[in-house]
Amino acid sequence: MPQSPADALFEPLTEEAVASAFDYLRAVQAGDARTAGDLVVAEPRMPAFLTGIAEGIVEAGTSLPGPDDDAPTWDSFTLEALGKVFLHALRNWQQAGPDAAPGIAQTVISFVTAILCEEHDDIAHALAVYESCAKGRLLLDARAASAAAYPVNTTAP
Repeated sequence: MPQSPADALFEPLTEEAVASAFDYLRAVQAGDARTAGDLVVAEPRMPAFLTGIAEGIVEAGTSLPGPDDDAPTWDSFTLEALGKVFLHALRNWQQAGPDAAPGIAQTVISFVTAILCEEHDDIAHALAVYESCAKGRLLLDARAASAAAYPVNTTAP
């Protein structure tokens, strides 16, 4: 069965796309409409970038516990399901084009604030942490791709 554009696999983000998306999130969070507007004009794919960023944030914040963690609870399954629904809605919304960027950004910020931040956390700090994680993930993905493209021969001749 063919996928809808909203369900299609998202193209991996580049480091520049990650930086641009987080710059936009920070501008929206700070209420800096001018900078946010300039960023959207410079990058009309911003809604897709924001959705890609949201995927990483939601995956990190809502995924079920691993084998070394405590057993999953009902809340764990509920949060993971909520994250999937949230991402599906963002993917649909991004189809509206650049005009969707402000709403998607506000929604991502609200999600991080309401679901993933503790009461004492600063949203700007949380966004910086998620940006570092996203860039680290890009580095790991690049290393894995490089290793697959250029396998190292570990056998002795």
